[in-house]
Amino acid sequence: MTFPSVVLFGEELALAAIKVVDDGYPLRGRLTTASQAFGEPQQQFSGPPAGEAWVESRLLALLGAEVGDQVEMGNAQLTISAVIVEESDRGGNFYTLSPRLMMNRADLASAKVLGPGARVRYRLLLGGEEAALQQFRQQIELDSNQRFESLDDSNQAMSRALSRAKQYLGLAALLAVVLASVAVAISAQRYAQRHFDISALMRTFGLARAQVFQLYASQLLILAVLATAVGIGLALALQHALLEILAEVLPEQLPEAHWSAWLLGASSGTVTLLGFGLPYLLPLSRVSPLRVLRRDLVPVPLSGWLVIALALAALTALLWLFTQDAVLSVGVMLGGSLVVLVLLLLLQGLISLAQRGLQGRELPLVVRFAWQHLSRHRRQTAGQILAFSLTLMVMVVIAAVRNDLLADWQASLPDDAPNVFAINIQQHEADGFVAALEQAGYQHQRLYPMVPGRLLSINGTDVQTLEVADDPAINRDLALTADSYLPDSNRIVEGSWEALQNGNGQVSIEERLAGRLGVELGDTLSFRAGGVDFDATISSIREVDWGSLSPNFYMMFSDDVLASLPRSYLTSFYVAPGQSDALTGLIRQFPSVTLLDMQFVLGQIQTLLQQVTLAVELILLFVLVAAVLVLVAALIASLSERLREGAMLRTLGGSSGLIRRSQLVEFSLLALLASGLALLGGEAVVLGIYQIVLNIPYQSLGWVWLWLPPVTVLVLVALGLWLMRRAVTVSPLGVLRSLE
Repeated sequence: MTFPSVVLFGEELALAAIKVVDDGYPLRGRLTTASQAFGEPQQQFSGPPAGEAWVESRLLALLGAEVGDQVEMGNAQLTISAVIVEESDRGGNFYTLSPRLMMNRADLASAKVLGPGARVRYRLLLGGEEAALQQFRQQIELDSNQRFESLDDSNQAMSRALSRAKQYLGLAALLAVVLASVAVAISAQRYAQRHFDISALMRTFGLARAQVFQLYASQLLILAVLATAVGIGLALALQHALLEILAEVLPEQLPEAHWSAWLLGASSGTVTLLGFGLPYLLPLSRVSPLRVLRRDLVPVPLSGWLVIALALAALTALLWLFTQDAVLSVGVMLGGSLVVLVLLLLLQGLISLAQRGLQGRELPLVVRFAWQHLSRHRRQTAGQILAFSLTLMVMVVIAAVRNDLLADWQASLPDDAPNVFAINIQQHEADGFVAALEQAGYQHQRLYPMVPGRLLSINGTDVQTLEVADDPAINRDLALTADSYLPDSNRIVEGSWEALQNGNGQVSIEERLAGRLGVELGDTLSFRAGGVDFDATISSIREVDWGSLSPNFYMMFSDDVLASLPRSYLTSFYVAPGQSDALTGLIRQFPSVTLLDMQFVLGQIQTLLQQVTLAVELILLFVLVAAVLVLVAALIASLSERLREGAMLRTLGGSSGLIRRSQLVEFSLLALLASGLALLGGEAVVLGIYQIVLNIPYQSLGWVWLWLPPVTVLVLVALGLWLMRRAVTVSPLGVLRSLE
């Protein structure tokens, strides 16, 4: 439980935020103390023992006390035994926090500070599996003055970063699985083509269709089991490595990974293998025994629509496994399928148009050979370009989102972000306080005037009679301010800021509060502050970044509105490492000013963002590996045909140099078409992800347009020429015999 109370030390007194804990505290998180102010922190695994108290260093400064001194809290005499350095579950409100005093629950009764009407806040800390906590959260009914609070609900800067990181990691993991699925499909198709003869021999030896199918299906299942075992082994090794890397920021005892995590990994691999491999292996059971004598006999493949349906069903199942949202999974799959279909038709159409346009024209011999190979197999060429472009698009999107996410995190929490907030600065102290900050070398923000006031009516109608009467903004005092300067963390979405700068009786309201109250530009709001009633007209609506480390306000008035009212000021400033000692002198010089030291909280956030960045880099590596697999699989799929054509050209007198140059032109054309399509699709996908999912400013791919095409050409040409090296290094007869 927490409550405000006065703490005495000799003739000195200070208002403190008392926190009473029992023997089970802390349930989660980290609690560290030091033996003296600004001393070396030591982690604690329980709260203070009976008869002792742990306090923040600023309470020591206010009281002039030291560790080992005895203070009074009510009727209780408590010995200060440690200084609180880090208290990860503190939370709270910037405008109501006081220096902390933590005590044992056993001392509460003797203190006799909680009488009728006392303002006490009770907090029950819960820990367990996420599913169980969510179920409990849904089942229990809370009173109007009760609420659940988790990391996603409290610190907005941290929760926003974590939310975006979760979205990115989920998106990247899913795209990696999709790329792996494409690689499995391409590899399975080539595997099936290479086993037509073996299947025909097995049919000749008397095996029935069902037996042939069972043989290949059992191989696929064995492969799935082996792949799952290898994947789980790699996951365990990777988990162990990550725990070693993150040992400093994680608790010593972590709960075991939930079985659903292992099931997700195993089922993802199995669904991918069966959904994309099985459709190409099914026709092997229908190979005719006559293929032993007539190699032109190939099994009738499954219906193209059936193959597509099986693949889409597998992808939809994977989407559902990752999102647990059936509607979203089906919607994304239908939308993605439509895009792929349109791109495929567009590619085939472009190839046909180019074929007609180039027909009859004189082209260099190497270009003509390359183009004839591409245009002669339009469907295969379109499929290859589509596979390459989708692979490149996924790589570009994941890399671009990663870069912009990290840039957004760094911009929202720079190294010199304000880490100490000063409130209750009196008007006569404002100039002296600013001078003291500058003398100490602290970087500070501007001072904002603050007047506590309450909203009374909207357009003359008492707010207590409106449907919004239960809104927290109506049932408590708001921090009102007047300033002609628009904070960097604010953005005007409606109206004009100049109207507030130039007008009289104007107010700018925060966007979400305006939506809850149902007000718009031109409406009149009535307030009461300092015993004075006054009106203001809404001239603008602001979007406020509440996760920023700057003072933010629901209501900002023109200067004339609050000019005659008593006010205090607040600001924030940055304390660099090694400058904390000067805070004690600042507290003593301005005892009425409340300093809220957020250094350790911000340190936690920055450390967390560093670890999240590591996870982002790791998932990017998996995506790159999956992308390389797709590129190699797509090239290998057409390897036999290209080798056969190369051998025929050499048989007819073509030189090795001619074949090499023709292959170079062919792979270059594939790379240029694929990279261009990937960039166009990447811009559209990035725009959608930024605007709809991550809610961060859109950044064009920019320089990627310049370097992706040449890099793609280099990589694809290098891979292609390396895989096709047998076409020029082995005799044509040897190549043709190896392909038989």
